[in-house]
Amino acid sequence: QSSSGFWHQIGGHLKVVECGSQGVVWGIGYDHTAWVYTGGYGGGFIQGLASSSDNMYLQTDVKCVYIYENQRWNPVTGYSSRGLPTDRYMWSNASGLQERTKASTKPPSPQWSWVSDWYVDFNAPGGTDREGWQYAADFPASYHGHKTMKDFVRRRQWGRFRFDKH
Repeated sequence: QSSSGFWHQIGGHLKVVECGSQGVVWGIGYDHTAWVYTGGYGGGFIQGLASSSDNMYLQTDVKCVYIYENQRWNPVTGYSSRGLPTDRYMWSNASGLQERTKASTKPPSPQWSWVSDWYVDFNAPGGTDREGWQYAADFPASYHGHKTMKDFVRRRQWGRFRFDKH
């Protein structure tokens, strides 16, 4: 607790937060960016280290954007990005109703910018296999992290972090 307020944990922002013996509070984001608590303006301890604070950022609102890579089982070739005419897009949003590729997915406005590359999310609800795939009998369905003989589709959740520049 500081005289100006409390620190609160907000899921998805910082992976680890530490406080050094000199009272400097810092954290590492899920995108591996280093953050330091400065009282909101870059003063205090950081003020005397202006030349070394170039790669330190004030905490801002960070959000993760998710898209899905979808595939269907083909008895001849195995899983493939070629679905049936009635299938969802092979790169889509969670519902499968909107096409979302890595290249076409942009931050919602110029105020936001990417702070990470696309990554396979191994923490998708329902679990994943070692390559990040989830399996189901058909689209849309309940997904699980292991293939069974009754699974004819699979999806992989990709994530990317963005933050508000202002």
